[in-house]
Order: sequence, then C-alpha cells, then structure tokens
Amino acid sequence: MAAMETIPITEAKARIAELADRVAREHDHFTITRNGRADVMLISVAEYESMRETLDLLSDDEALADLRQSREDFAAGDTFSMDEVRAELERRRSRAA
Repeated sequence: MAAMETIPITEAKARIAELADRVAREHDHFTITRNGRADVMLISVAEYESMRETLDLLSDDEALADLRQSREDFAAGDTFSMDEVRAELERRRSRAA
C-alpha cells in the first residue's frame, strides 16, 4: 500500500524533487495543505491515468453491466478452464486465417 502523508505547501515546495521521486518510484501520495486545509494531491501520472480509466469504465453502463454479469457468473461457478480458453482462442484464430 502506498504511503499517504499530509504536508503543508511550504514544506512541499522545499522538498518537491524528493516528493516527486517518491511519487514516481514508490507510488506514495501526498496531500498538500494551505492554511491548514487539504488543497491538492500529489500522485503519479500512471495512477492518475489509471483512475481516469476506471472512472470512464464505471460510467459506461454497458461495461458496468458486463462487469456485474461476470461477477455473478464467477460466483455461480460459470467459468472456463485455461484449457477451454486456449482451445477457443485456437479455434477462433484458425477460423480467421
């Protein structure tokens, strides 16, 4: 789990290179405060893009319905073995060729 620290903006300014390194390398998160109140977050671009992708997916009604259905199928044991998946992929590849 990534570390989460809350620091004042004056400290963040003084440590920005270190904070950026930690965010990029270790996926740490920083809440930066102004006048004692949380104001902004410092997170990696990769995490931000991942969150945006997740929000896009969750705002797509059809994709969300598919996710719900897959969870229901899994809970009911309606799954395929790895061998069945491989066989189906091979069947589709040979049909496409």
